[in-house]
This record gives sequence, structure tokens and C-alpha cells, in this order.
Amino acid sequence: MIRSFIAFDLENEDTIENIKNFSERIIRIQPNLKLIKSENIHLTIKFLGDIKESIAPLIYNILDKEINKKFFSDKPYIFKLENVGNFKNYSIIWINLEGYTDLIQEIKDIVEEKLHQKQNIKKDQRQKFNPHITIARLNRKKINYKTFSIFKKEIIKNKNKEFGEFYIKKIKLKKSVLTPKGPIYSELVY
Repeated sequence: MIRSFIAFDLENEDTIENIKNFSERIIRIQPNLKLIKSENIHLTIKFLGDIKESIAPLIYNILDKEINKKFFSDKPYIFKLENVGNFKNYSIIWINLEGYTDLIQEIKDIVEEKLHQKQNIKKDQRQKFNPHITIARLNRKKINYKTFSIFKKEIIKNKNKEFGEFYIKKIKLKKSVLTPKGPIYSELVY
């Protein structure tokens, strides 16, 4: 079995550096945050979980033929990352994706439909996709309550912060290996 997901990588070192600087600032306030490593920052389109090794090449081919050849054969798309937000009462800190969000929604819909049709993979039940980059997670049991209100204020203060642009050149099938030091992601290519 392969733990896997479908995603776009961020391709712009300056934007990744801006995210890293912001992440380092918020972890000083809330030291128990689990930051996403710079090399692991990505835009998830679909989390697949554990899949059989035998279907990974089939999923890769669906992505290559149905998405990459259709949407990314001419040029990459440029997106902006701006607006810090949170899910689940600050347990997930994210940055919103701006620009071409209809395109991302269309790609997600096609991925969901093709994987369901060709591999009987269950569709995501959410109607509207909220494209975002997760930058940190906070375990509710490890919150430092002495600094939590300062942490929340820092997130709110940066709700309109611009982090920069990045390029999307292709959709990727990614492997995730969980380790005690955090996940290690790699692209699966067939």
C-alpha cells in the first residue's frame, strides 16, 4: 500500500521564503505549532490515503492525460497566496489561494469524476473546494494558553497579508511516508 495524495507543488522560492518567515514568527508565539516544512508546502487537490501499488500507475496516467495534457501543455498558471486563515478554532493555519480558482475547482471536479469512473475511488462530498495551503497545525491538547490570545491576534492581523506568487506547471501524484520527524513527500512517476 502507498499513502498518497494528488497535489500541485509551489514553484517560487521567494514566496516559500515569505511563508517560512511568517511561520517562524507564529511558532515563537505558539511553540507547540507543528509547521509544514518548506519542501512539503503544496496545494492538495485530493487525499487518497492508502492505495494499492498496482493502481498508482493508473492514477498517474489519468492525471497526465486528463489534466496535465489538457490544462498545462502550453504554459504554467500564476497564482497568488494571500490572506491567512484558520480551520477548527486555530488547529489548522492556512493561506488562501487567489487567481484562477475556477480553474482549480474545474480540475478538482475532473479528478474526482475520473477517479470515481475509472478506479471507483470515492468522491469528495464537499461541493465547493476552498483552495489553500496549510502552513501549520496545532494539537488542541498542546496549546500554550498563556500566549494563545496573542497567537490568535497575530493570525487575525495577517488576514490580508500577501505572500507572493507561485507557478503551477502540472498536477502530481505524491507519496507520503510518515516518520517520527514528520512526513516525507515524493512524486510518483510512471
